[in-house]
Amino acid sequence: MKEDVTYNLKKWEAAEAVFVACFGTLWHFVYEWSGNNFLLGLVSPVNESVFEHLKLLIVPAFLFTLLEYKCLAGLRGCLLLKIWESMAAGIFFIVVFYYCYTGMLQRDVAWLDIASFYGAAVLNSFLAYRLLQKPCDGKGKGFLGGLAWAVTIFLMVLGTLYPPVGILPGLFAAPDL
Repeated sequence: MKEDVTYNLKKWEAAEAVFVACFGTLWHFVYEWSGNNFLLGLVSPVNESVFEHLKLLIVPAFLFTLLEYKCLAGLRGCLLLKIWESMAAGIFFIVVFYYCYTGMLQRDVAWLDIASFYGAAVLNSFLAYRLLQKPCDGKGKGFLGGLAWAVTIFLMVLGTLYPPVGILPGLFAAPDL
């Protein structure tokens, strides 16, 4: 990859970290601010469950990915998949971090939840930067990346409409605060 593209990629991914952190922070309150609008509730947190808070990372990462897809034409073949992979790592980090610290402390700590979200935003952007630096043949990866994002958004909406609390109660039920 040419150095100027790498430098621009650094700027793009740093901007993504800031965008995801800022947008995600505001996104936490959108459902309540909207007067509990049903449609906004499908893509913004409707309660304090871990699952609902994953929307804070998924939605802004997806929106920024659409912007990158439009502006970084040279990376289109692999961009959707590689950024989806980095976002999935951020989701994994939030979930594992939450269950590790609550398991040790036996309680939920708001500032640790907030810190894990910001950590996931940075991890998402750092991994995207690293993954996008690797060569890509692009064959089928654009379709696969688009499919991965579509399935993620579908599952996010489905989990909001029909949370499987009987199967994964810790992930979908709001913690006792």
